[in-house]
Amino acid sequence: MVMNMKNKIKRLSVLFLALLMACASIVTVYADVIYYDNGLLYTYLNNDEVTICGAAEGVTEVKIPYYINMRYVVDIRNRAFLDNTEITSVDFSNIAFLRRIGSYAFANCSNLTGEVVIPNTVATIDTAAFQGCTSIDSVIFNATNGSVPNQCFNGCTALSSVTLNDTVTQIGFYAFADCPNLTYIEIPRSVTSIANSSFMNDSNLTLGVYYDTTAYHYAIDKGMSYVVLDPENIPVVPTEPVTEPTETPTEPVTETPEPTQPVTEEPTEAVRLLLGDADGDGMVDVTDATVIQRVLNYIDVSSYNENAADVDRSGDVEIIDATYIMRYAALLNVAYPIGEWITQ
Repeated sequence: MVMNMKNKIKRLSVLFLALLMACASIVTVYADVIYYDNGLLYTYLNNDEVTICGAAEGVTEVKIPYYINMRYVVDIRNRAFLDNTEITSVDFSNIAFLRRIGSYAFANCSNLTGEVVIPNTVATIDTAAFQGCTSIDSVIFNATNGSVPNQCFNGCTALSSVTLNDTVTQIGFYAFADCPNLTYIEIPRSVTSIANSSFMNDSNLTLGVYYDTTAYHYAIDKGMSYVVLDPENIPVVPTEPVTEPTETPTEPVTETPEPTQPVTEEPTEAVRLLLGDADGDGMVDVTDATVIQRVLNYIDVSSYNENAADVDRSGDVEIIDATYIMRYAALLNVAYPIGEWITQ
């Protein structure tokens, strides 16, 4: 009787262990199963959330959805679209819970074109997420992770416009390196760390900086072209006081000058100039702002038109004139007719 009881207990123990192993096996398989929905490949993270794993063959337009199969889309897996040369666009406008874009998620998607808008729900972007996307031309970075990560847009050779939000505090190694068409980035005051290689080989780049910020000192230390966006905060350097002459004044001349004939020269034809074209090359761009900065820093330039450089028509060329030109070049509104022909 006792022996039979022991055998039953032993058999039950073996059965229970087998069931545990089977359950564990089922969970493992479930986590690795890749599913398909509306052109996207995905897998489950848990009963409420999924992660995007890539796109099905032939899909060219990627639209990240709000949810799949009644589960929220919260993640784009590492290397999800790596080396995918079929996709031409990615749209994040329908998401609500996307928290993470993984490392190399869109790396080397060479035919991904147009504008990429990273939503403010994203709290994590990992290394090189968009590295080598050689056809995107604009990035609006609304992520709240506080960092443009290492190599994030490295080698995006067509990239010409970047907008950073004021939650960015760090710009990582090679974040915007090898982007030859990038001509202007406004760096928010919130940025407190910029890696030495963040803008490596960006020879045409001008930084829009705020006075006495990390970006301001970074631009000066690296010898980069920059425009101060708040010139009113630059302290005025006091000039040496003018000493009064000590010589005894001479007697005034009392002779009556002979009257002269009034000048009757014919008026000259009004001169027209392209407002903002400081270097006189017939167009207004970031180079004109750089010329103004060089002149104000007493650096020789090959060509300079002072009248065209005085865009606010104040009578003096100041750093604010360079700022207005940079805003014009970045397609931002300015209060002066920069880029238009005016009469002096």
